[in-house]
Amino acid sequence: MEPRLPKKQPSLHRPLPPPQKAHNGATGSSSDLPNAIIRGLNPAQRTAVTTPASIVQILAPPGSGKTRTLTSRVAYLLSEPSLKLNPHNVIVATFTVKAANEMKERLAKLVGETVGRKLVLGTFHSICRRYLLRYGHLVGLEKGWGIADSADGTAICKRIIAHKRLGDIVDPQTLKSRISHFKARNLSPAGNAFPAPAPHSTAQSTQSTQKRQKDLATEEFVGLYTDYQAALEASNLLDYDDLLLRCLELLTQSPECVSNIEAVLIDEFQDTNIVQYQLMKAFAWKARRITVVGDPDQSIYGFRAAEIGNVRRMQRHYETLVVTLEENYRSSASILQAALAVIQQDNQRIDKTLTATHPIGPRPVFRRVPTPAKEAEWIVSEIRRVGTATAGMVPLDGFAILVRSAHLTRHIETALTRQGLPYKM
Repeated sequence: MEPRLPKKQPSLHRPLPPPQKAHNGATGSSSDLPNAIIRGLNPAQRTAVTTPASIVQILAPPGSGKTRTLTSRVAYLLSEPSLKLNPHNVIVATFTVKAANEMKERLAKLVGETVGRKLVLGTFHSICRRYLLRYGHLVGLEKGWGIADSADGTAICKRIIAHKRLGDIVDPQTLKSRISHFKARNLSPAGNAFPAPAPHSTAQSTQSTQKRQKDLATEEFVGLYTDYQAALEASNLLDYDDLLLRCLELLTQSPECVSNIEAVLIDEFQDTNIVQYQLMKAFAWKARRITVVGDPDQSIYGFRAAEIGNVRRMQRHYETLVVTLEENYRSSASILQAALAVIQQDNQRIDKTLTATHPIGPRPVFRRVPTPAKEAEWIVSEIRRVGTATAGMVPLDGFAILVRSAHLTRHIETALTRQGLPYKM
């Protein structure tokens, strides 16, 4: 549902700034700049960058040049004379500070540092913080509010649990994760609490008691959730989830705060949760110009409320142009074939093909071993074998051993030490 415009202009403590006047954002006025931006792109990348479509989904598997494509899209939108977008009116959302910094560096090379600094570019949380600092009073935020980081949130949960003497039932980190679970989905935990039915017989009484025990846990959580929020409010704090939720509240109630936004671009779209998807719609409610980049096959943050369904949800909500980047510039063809053989077993995935730009290369080996110790011995023997076969052309620092969890390295470290092979964790 699109954010509704108020029938009447609200009374603001300070006037909202008028939308910035649009102009050509690129440094220099060379008419060749858009051509320079797309030079060297493959056909799919060029389509994604230069398409006149307003709503674009770029499905970009690993090694397909997604970062270059997204930054080129930003630069193209700023530089295309027919669009004349103002960089002040363009939002570029990433998921990590590192990704945001990399984006800034790349854009500085394409459009210049002056233009790059004018973009609303950062993580979802930093962008929401920016709007709440300016307009938070519209949703009742008191001046001088601060941010409760993960350690602060866990400490608050610890105090609440101790006060209610529930330490034998739940630990602070679990409580904090459960609270975040509801916030990331914009859900109220109270909706999951049901009163226990009155017993009418012995059997019903037993069932009722069992249900009451189950419901009691839910009711206790509702109380803990309420106390957690009250503690934040008493200290004039927002946690990371609140930054998104309160910004969404702001944009829903006062959409004119972002009426100047001319384009929204999002990196790693497969990792967005429900609230972030709703924020995307709210940011783009007026111009309806959105570009997202992501790969559903790389969605691994479901435990953090990432909603892979946002890819198809966006296609249903908007008339969306989907561009798939199929050329892989990172891996050998044999690696791609092995990866596809695994991932294509998911019958519900969005079908994509990968085309290798590198030769076939050595085939991956799948080795079954009876014990972790035998596995470690085989790994070390393979390192020895490859080193001998290549006459030392592959040095020890050319080998990498990846494990699923840190505790699985013990046998491998033992085997390496026995063979006198130096290693670094």
